[in-house]
Amino acid sequence: MREHLDGERPLLVLLDEARRHVPMLREEWQAAPCRLLREQAGAGSEAPADDEVVDISLPFLDWLPAAHRERAARFLAESDAELSRTPMAFLPPLMTEERRDGTPRSPRFARRLLPNALTADRLAAAVAHLFADASQYCGAAAGSVR
Repeated sequence: MREHLDGERPLLVLLDEARRHVPMLREEWQAAPCRLLREQAGAGSEAPADDEVVDISLPFLDWLPAAHRERAARFLAESDAELSRTPMAFLPPLMTEERRDGTPRSPRFARRLLPNALTADRLAAAVAHLFADASQYCGAAAGSVR
C-alpha cells in the first residue's frame, strides 16, 4: 500500500463497508490487536462475556494519510446524498469519486452498489479505465482492496 501511495500508483479503495461495525465473538476479541482493544476500552466498552457478541467500531481508513481520509469521508457524504435522491435502478454498479483539480491521481475512492455485478475482471477493467494513463500498473488492481 505504501508503495502505491508514495508513488501515486493506481489504487482504488472500495468503501462499501468502510463505516460498518464488526461483530466479534469473545475468542476474536481476545485475538484482536492490542491497539484496538485499548481504543474500545477507552470508549467504555468491556470485554464480552462467554458466548457474547460485541460490536466493534473499526477506525476509519487509519492506514491512509489524513488528507486521503478526509477525501474518502467527503466522497461518502456526497455519495450518500446521491443515493438518497436517486432510485437504485438509475445508479451504476460502481460509484466513483469525481476527479477534482489539485487532488492526487491516486488513491481514488469508489462504492460498489451492486457487488455481484462486479467480477474481478470487471473491477480490474474499471481500474484500468480510471487510471488510463497509468495502465501498465493496473495488473495489481485485480485483487480486493479496502
